[in-house]
Amino acid sequence: MKSQFLLDKSMTFLNHGSFGACPKPIFEEYQRFQLELETEPVFFIQKKVVGYLKTARERLSKYLGCNSVDLFFTPNPTFAINTIMRSLHLKEDDEILTTNHEYGAMDRTWNFYCKQSAAKYIRQKISIPVVSKEVILE
Repeated sequence: MKSQFLLDKSMTFLNHGSFGACPKPIFEEYQRFQLELETEPVFFIQKKVVGYLKTARERLSKYLGCNSVDLFFTPNPTFAINTIMRSLHLKEDDEILTTNHEYGAMDRTWNFYCKQSAAKYIRQKISIPVVSKEVILE
C-alpha cells in the first residue's frame, strides 16, 4: 500500500485523519486539473469547473444512492458541519448528542451554537477499546 503514495520512504506516516497524502493516481489527476487551470484560468473557472463539479456530484450521488441536487461540496469537513449546524435552528428544548471523541473544533462550535440557542450539548463518554455492541448502546 505504501508504494501507492509519494510519502518519504524513510519514515512511518501515521495519519490521524486530519491531514493525509493522496494516492499517486489521484495526485496525478489533481496535477492534470491544475495544469488545465494554469493554461487558461478564466475559461477554466468560469466555464469548465461547473461541468466538472456537476459530473463529480452526479457520480458521487449514484455511489451514495442519493439525488445529485441533495449533495454539495465543501472545502473541508469543519466547513460542512458548520453549514449543517447553522441550518438546524436549535431551540431551548433541543439536545445535541455527541461523544468524548468529537473533533475539538466541532466540540467548540457545538458549544457555541448550543449556548446561543439554549440547546443542551451532551458529550457521552465512550471508552476505547470498544468491547461490545451492548457497551456502545449503553
